[in-house]
Amino acid sequence: MIKIIAFFNVWFFSMVALFSPEEAAKTSVDEAMPMCNTGSMVESVDKWTKLPGSPVLSSVPSGTSAFETDSTKAYAMPLLTQTPKGEILLSWTEKDEQGLVSFCLAFSKDKGKTFGDKKVIFSSKGIGNSRLMRAKVLAKKDGSLVAVFTNRPDAPAGAPAGGRRTSDLVYCVSKDAGTTWTSPQNVDADPAKAMRGFFDAIVLPNDEIAVFYLKDVANSTKHEERDLRMVLTKNGVFQPEKLIDPVVCDCCNINLLVDANGALHVYYRDNNDDIRDIAKITSTDNGATFSKPQIVHNDGWKINGCPHSGAISSTYGKGALIAWFSGAESETGIRLVTQEGKKLFVLDDASVKNPWIMAGQKQAVMLWEQSQADSKSQLVFRKINGDKVSETVAVEGTVNALNSTGLMLDNQLLLAHEVKRDKKNGLKVTTVTL
Repeated sequence: MIKIIAFFNVWFFSMVALFSPEEAAKTSVDEAMPMCNTGSMVESVDKWTKLPGSPVLSSVPSGTSAFETDSTKAYAMPLLTQTPKGEILLSWTEKDEQGLVSFCLAFSKDKGKTFGDKKVIFSSKGIGNSRLMRAKVLAKKDGSLVAVFTNRPDAPAGAPAGGRRTSDLVYCVSKDAGTTWTSPQNVDADPAKAMRGFFDAIVLPNDEIAVFYLKDVANSTKHEERDLRMVLTKNGVFQPEKLIDPVVCDCCNINLLVDANGALHVYYRDNNDDIRDIAKITSTDNGATFSKPQIVHNDGWKINGCPHSGAISSTYGKGALIAWFSGAESETGIRLVTQEGKKLFVLDDASVKNPWIMAGQKQAVMLWEQSQADSKSQLVFRKINGDKVSETVAVEGTVNALNSTGLMLDNQLLLAHEVKRDKKNGLKVTTVTL
């Protein structure tokens, strides 16, 4: 990475550690997960509300984990999505004792109470899955599934000791509900060895696939220099890649969102003379053309290096909510902002990690990890209703939870997260009643 300059504070260094692409794949199940009850609504929240004064969720009968794991394997980066048919799709990676990583999925037909048999998409020692490059399974309206992930076909078990990193960005297709899959193929046709990653992928309104990623700039003399690229499918076939932005932050993950009107929004960390704020471009024609980049909120964070931290987003009614970290001296922390650029709150506690946004038509929730008095991590959240934001609510039974994701299903949250263990992380799926 580009060397980080000396004035970064503790916040920044904690964030670099959290978003490192070299993080190990680990995780496992825990026992029951209690929850429920709401906090009072306040007009605005500008600073972190300390947990001891916040309400704690009570138990719910369905709190037991709906997912069984193998204690000999390390689980990583679960992701929950809902298919066009309304089924819940859970995907994750698991690593065995020989270092073989398998990208897997399972379906639930009862809103996450139970899951069917595990199906393996692909296994390799070179599969990547991290906060910066999360492996994804996309469910299309035509019933097919498309898995997108990074892979190094020649990778030994473990990361290389040095040298320039390279990675392919590949996809597999299943037309029988995930039972069988095509062999991995590159999303781009460029045969050059290069780093392709920090990606996101999404199904467009026309049922085609869009993938955005960062790619090494050819013949660059810098240690790391990448630009923003896009590939789209046409009739299910990936077309030649397009250059979208030639100068971006080199190692921050991209986030994609299709809003209620069918517009595609691309969130990425821009780089304008080392001012690295979150930018957005929008397409209203399924990726054929895009608006000019627009800064979502002018943080004015100037740093001579990459913070390894992109944005997350979720549709919310007719709009969207976006969250990201900024180390701006005037207001360091993770901020939650509307699509129009209105800031709802900032979490300035240095132990806040890994936010995730879930939303319905009238209500949204931002979930994150927060250290407690004993230094152990726990999941907490705030509810958003219009411009009103609730107090912080702790989720019981989530001590040592990591890398959580979720869905809002009616008046419940369905959560999936890693559970920290001594050597191999487990995986847990559970519900919270709002």
